[in-house]
Amino acid sequence: MDPLGITGFYRRQLHLLWRWSGGWHTVAWHGALIFATSVAAFGVTAWLVPGIAVRDAPVAVVAALALALVAIVTRPVLIALLSGVSVMLVGAGTLVLQALALLAVARLSAGIGIDGTRSAIGGAAIYAVTHTLLAAGLSIANDDSFFGTLVRQLAARSPRERVAGPGVVFVQIDGLAHPALERAIHDGLTPTLARWLATGNVTLDVWTPLLPTQTSASQAGILHGNNDGIPGFRWFEKEDGRLFVSNHPRDARDIMRRISDGDGLLADGASVGNLLSGDARRSFLTAATVDDPARELRRSHVIDWFFVSPYAYLRWLVLSVGEIVKEVVQARLESARGAEPRGARAFPYPFARAATNVVLRHLVASLVIEEMYRGVPVIYADLVDYDEIAHHAGVDRVEARQALRGIDRIVGLLEKAALDAPRRYRFVVLSDHGQTPGPMFHARFKEKLADVIGSLMGEGIETHAAASSEHGGRLFTLHLEAFSALGGALRPLRPRAGGAHGDGDPPELVVAASGNLAHVSLPRLPGRATREDIDARYPRLIAGLVAHPGVGFVMVRTRDGDTIVLARGGTRTLRGGRTLGSDPLAPYGPHAAAGLERLDAMRNCGDLVVLGRYDPATGEAIGFEDQIGSHGGLGGWQEDAFILHPAEWPLDGPVVGATELHRRLRAWLRGLGASATAPADRCATA
Repeated sequence: MDPLGITGFYRRQLHLLWRWSGGWHTVAWHGALIFATSVAAFGVTAWLVPGIAVRDAPVAVVAALALALVAIVTRPVLIALLSGVSVMLVGAGTLVLQALALLAVARLSAGIGIDGTRSAIGGAAIYAVTHTLLAAGLSIANDDSFFGTLVRQLAARSPRERVAGPGVVFVQIDGLAHPALERAIHDGLTPTLARWLATGNVTLDVWTPLLPTQTSASQAGILHGNNDGIPGFRWFEKEDGRLFVSNHPRDARDIMRRISDGDGLLADGASVGNLLSGDARRSFLTAATVDDPARELRRSHVIDWFFVSPYAYLRWLVLSVGEIVKEVVQARLESARGAEPRGARAFPYPFARAATNVVLRHLVASLVIEEMYRGVPVIYADLVDYDEIAHHAGVDRVEARQALRGIDRIVGLLEKAALDAPRRYRFVVLSDHGQTPGPMFHARFKEKLADVIGSLMGEGIETHAAASSEHGGRLFTLHLEAFSALGGALRPLRPRAGGAHGDGDPPELVVAASGNLAHVSLPRLPGRATREDIDARYPRLIAGLVAHPGVGFVMVRTRDGDTIVLARGGTRTLRGGRTLGSDPLAPYGPHAAAGLERLDAMRNCGDLVVLGRYDPATGEAIGFEDQIGSHGGLGGWQEDAFILHPAEWPLDGPVVGATELHRRLRAWLRGLGASATAPADRCATA
């Protein structure tokens, strides 16, 4: 670097320090804390390392100050030069320079004695760890300090000149319904989004996801413009006896292979924390690419720093323990006050909540910031913590509302980080679907849907029920990234994939649930079984399901090629719309028939499609999973997604279906020119 370059480099670092600290008085206060912790850390070092002797306290203070200054002054340069190779080299370089500083102080003054280079290096290492832990302990709950540190590191590696053309950051708040967001804004839970709306430069609209109302179908439509062949979050395919679970990496990869044309919304962008990649050039924490070395990027300054730095480890460990304790206390209070309905909140759910609310939230945000500082033109990230908590604690209870407050804070931090990014960014915040509150089927009726169906089919029915929680796939994605950052020294665990059922005869019944929607497959009946086939083999099944008080309706094909929807009060043919008695779809709104027609046209649709009963009067739906906030089917808030976007980007009419939303987003990006190629890696990241 030439002198002018060095001056500009440190000017930028000081500017960022000021922005993220909140002013020079805060900078001075932080400087005093750094100095105090440095003195304490050096005292610990001198006590632990026999080869370092302190003979004069003032000289020891000078040595501590020298060590702190070496880290402050040289670390940004080392990050700029070495972190593209390995974040370990940054630490090693800092240790060497601090060891040299110790030796220099010892040579200049008799107040400190060091018996050799080995003691100097050992002392520098102990000092670095101790100082990091002390400094981190004072700022664990300070998001500005954490992300400010990250931004300064990224700025040291990013181009200082502006990149031509604006970019777009899409932030998906998984599972948040439009009415729930409006309520949160009104109640002051989302001050960042409320401030944006108050300017008049941003507007909030609703969009309607068609069946199935869940993430893999919505993201396939939004990111790829195609969500055909995704009948639920889970489904069974008779041809090869395979159960699909959307967030299992193998299944997500196969879903994307089926629907991608290579030119998704993110073809020139980055995917962070999603199920599907949108054909992104850069992909992180994305289920469809996470175990594919050719697609998922394993090297990133953020991932290296997040899983190697003692500062980051200490922070997320302490915050995670706090989140686990909070969940245990809140669950017990919920039980003590007799709140109904109550979700499944036993272990391991508290660990899943900590992973999504702390680790994943901060890691996704950090990766988005890194991509902004690379100047990537289009970034799409999914924040899943509200969805996770709303499933188990309720869509509008205090736990879910606290999650929204935290997500809004993250959006504000992304906004602040964008101010100094090399590209000017616009923000779009949206959801993939909502959630509908309601009791669990097995809690209300004391048996699971699969057990009900099995008993209606007869004695000795071999049943396979697929209604496990979503957080297993999310935790595996995080787990794999952690092991990748550690260099693959340990072999990561893998979730049980959908896969084939086995080499023997298929089960007689497979029930794949997605919220209050269930695909019922009868593998021993070939092809798509008709009503006549099912009645002949299992004469009590369809009538018994229709009569069950927890079932809203049952959809089944008939031998004449039509499809019929049956409910207790009436029936309806799907294509002709002919009804006998009351219309079974009347409680489910104007798009129910279109959604069912899409589902019915898919070759992997179940032999029966069963919907949990929805009550328009209470707004509650009975879900087939262990969740009191559900989505995947019809009824209530799960069909009310939102999109918050710049006011000058109009939607031009209602948006029905994720593929239609994809077309609108494409038009915005074309008008903005955000699909331009990202800048070259001037700050190399492998």
